[in-house]
Amino acid sequence: MSATPAAVISGTLPSRPAPGVSGKKITVVANYWPAIEMPSINVHQYDVDITDDKGKAMPVPLNRRIFKLVVEAAENDSKFAGKAKFAVFDGRKIAFTPIKINLGSAEAFRTTVEVPEDNGNGNGNGSGNGAARPGRKFNFMIKYAAEIDITRLMKFVNGQLAAGDSAQEAVNAFDVLLRHHAATIEGCEPVGRGWYLKILYPVSGDLSGGAEAWNGLKLSMRAGQGSILLNADLATTAFLISGPAIDVVKRILNKNDMTRPLNDREIAVISKLLAKVRITLNLRRSGRHRYTVNKVGNVAVDKVTFDHEHDGVKRTITVARYFEETYNIKLVYPHLPCFIVGNMQRPTMLPFEVCNVPAGQVFKRKLDEGQTGNMIRIAQQRPADRLNRAQGGVNKLVGPVREGTNYRSNKFLEAFGVKLAKDPLTISARILDAPVISYSPKSRSKDTKPVGGAWNLKDKRLARGMTLHSWSVLVLDREQRVNRGSIDNFVKVLVNMCKTTGMEVTTATPPLRYGQDQNIETMLKASWRDAGDGCKTKPQMILVIVPDTNPRRYAEIKRCSDTVLGVITQVMQSKHVGKASPQYCANLVLKINVKLGGFNSFSPQLPFISELPTLVIGMDVTHPGPGEGNSRPSIAAMVGSLDAQCARFAATLRIQRSPQGRQRCDIIQDVFGMTTELLRAFYREAKAKPKRILVYRDGASEGQFNEIRHTEVAAIHRACHEIDKAGGGKGDYQPKVTYIVVTKRHNTRFFAKSSAEADKSGNVQPGTVVDTKITHPKEWDFFLNSHAGLLGTSRSAHYHVLHDENEFNSDKLQNMTYRLCYLYARCTRSVSVCPPIYYADLVAARARFHFQGMAWDTETSTSGSSDGTESQKALLWDEKYAKVKADLALVMYYM
Repeated sequence: MSATPAAVISGTLPSRPAPGVSGKKITVVANYWPAIEMPSINVHQYDVDITDDKGKAMPVPLNRRIFKLVVEAAENDSKFAGKAKFAVFDGRKIAFTPIKINLGSAEAFRTTVEVPEDNGNGNGNGSGNGAARPGRKFNFMIKYAAEIDITRLMKFVNGQLAAGDSAQEAVNAFDVLLRHHAATIEGCEPVGRGWYLKILYPVSGDLSGGAEAWNGLKLSMRAGQGSILLNADLATTAFLISGPAIDVVKRILNKNDMTRPLNDREIAVISKLLAKVRITLNLRRSGRHRYTVNKVGNVAVDKVTFDHEHDGVKRTITVARYFEETYNIKLVYPHLPCFIVGNMQRPTMLPFEVCNVPAGQVFKRKLDEGQTGNMIRIAQQRPADRLNRAQGGVNKLVGPVREGTNYRSNKFLEAFGVKLAKDPLTISARILDAPVISYSPKSRSKDTKPVGGAWNLKDKRLARGMTLHSWSVLVLDREQRVNRGSIDNFVKVLVNMCKTTGMEVTTATPPLRYGQDQNIETMLKASWRDAGDGCKTKPQMILVIVPDTNPRRYAEIKRCSDTVLGVITQVMQSKHVGKASPQYCANLVLKINVKLGGFNSFSPQLPFISELPTLVIGMDVTHPGPGEGNSRPSIAAMVGSLDAQCARFAATLRIQRSPQGRQRCDIIQDVFGMTTELLRAFYREAKAKPKRILVYRDGASEGQFNEIRHTEVAAIHRACHEIDKAGGGKGDYQPKVTYIVVTKRHNTRFFAKSSAEADKSGNVQPGTVVDTKITHPKEWDFFLNSHAGLLGTSRSAHYHVLHDENEFNSDKLQNMTYRLCYLYARCTRSVSVCPPIYYADLVAARARFHFQGMAWDTETSTSGSSDGTESQKALLWDEKYAKVKADLALVMYYM
């Protein structure tokens, strides 16, 4: 009997093997600034608690302001003088000092802090978040927590100590130290781990719809090999535009003429966007100047009334008349509604034109397609520009280089004894060799060696081309725009391209039908019958031609085809019909062939996968995005390879909800059941049980590595154990598992030292791998840039090995991972992460469309589920989920 799953995964994460040596040796610049001097004394940690008179916790900006007032008062007290001055605070619950503060025998200090009225900024540095009312009092408590041993941190970064709480606490302390200084800079807006400052970089530009992009800098301290490191990278975030509220409303609605009343749709738009937004009054004679918008009313200010008492006389008065009589303001736009603020039982109504929207408020709605495109364009920075701007941001937010020295600092860093290097880190890297890519033996040129991460289909036939018998064409556009003659010509070019590249098409003129968006399911069913009736065989595919990229239409097409009909669909825009480009058709063929069950190419240089039956798994869990509502479920997806070429993948997915009390859960809850499905699919296709399992896992945060490892790896082993017993075995089937977490959402960037070592876009070349200096001091991780740069600065993938029973060394794992990146079925280019990760992500994204009547592109659904509690909405989402048809189980329908 083999070891139980629990025994197999006991112990710590795998230690780093010797660095890799294969490939061409180069040097690159990384956006890390090492600490060239560390504290010689220990750091002291404190617990901080700040509440109002009701015991309610306060927002971070207000907490920072209160903490600052306490520190300033302490400096005037001889008992604390000189010791509290350089205290740093995370804005929530933790503070640190370089010298221990005497807090008395209880090692705690309590006081009441009165926050005076300010100029509307709220946190004392111009951000405006969490503003305090005049003279409002808060309870402040600080309690000594621990002394942090810096020597343990130094042992950790030098690889002499496994990661532990004490080492991580020290890293956290320096991270707080770094961010505390940024928080003191006037006008600096914190968002997540980023700091955004209008004067740091030029305002990037209007995103439309009331949003604008601000450039900023993401800062963090990390433990590297031999030192702690400052990581700094550019970031771009959408903020709400600021200024007079009437102008903000105009820009949200893209409407300059405000002489007419707003309609219901326009009121709904601005109400959704401006709810919870802070506004200020531009009235001189007013006791309170700051409010938070609850909603926008639906009655004009010259019609909405309230009971008003003046000089002992009560009367009903309109809002417009009140402002005219009280403030001598005759409103220019009395026909517009007003902001409703304050207590909803006794609300206050404020006309747009007497209000301002302060700067620095994050745009909290999900960006639409146009805004997203604008954001991508603005965020793109050429590598050299990105590095220069990061350097400038470090000068501003961290501290300038001290004259005559090789280090940078600020008063807080100096107080803690930290000196950061003047220049970013230069480190060793290697460029791995690209693999050979193979096609059908019938090709004129069977094998090719990609150059610069790319190749083409010239003289090549697909490695396994499928036959297309039964198919049809559905046009969801007007015949006047897309006539039959142009469609016939496009189909002819597409069919010829199929035959040229190795697919067989027995029906060269498929049935054609025009339809409308009103009932897509009916149209698809009719087109499905057209295909079957025409060939007297089960329909294989529907080619759907649409006028644009409308997300709701696309979602409904995929819902129907995946969960109702069980047939693959290939969707294309009508603008491509008239052009009938052979290159466009070649790209369609790559997708169609794999959807039908074929594969396009493979690499003969994957011995780990081809020599023994090996199941390669991709895993991902996706969560609802910003503005999508808490009722929507997370979606867990897994894909598993079906062949020795690692070219075809079966898919399985689950909808899941976070355990009670947790906002989101990155753990995939049914790895056991999903792995069982993939094992069975592999056996059906390969006629053998896998002897090895290689897992690439996306969507995992670093803080959950141990939990994920002990939960998900154990579930994979348990699935193998149980499937063996179910098949009459002894339950001792335990293939060797290697489990790797892949991260793209990090802030590490690499820059070529010379143009000779860069690609055409100025980025580091495909195959660039880094596994020293900036990687973990003890655990096994590496960065791999597997793709060619196109626009902006490339982002490498970060691979972290959580479990390894296959005894890889660095070169074997890095080369195999890089070669896999050339096998993404959709294109003839290497991609930025392993294809199994891409495929799992595609499966999870597709599953968003499998909820009947539910619209994922907006916050509410088409079935009217916007009413009711979050739990009721959640139940509705669960009830509306439909499974993918069995006919699609072993094909890559999600491509």
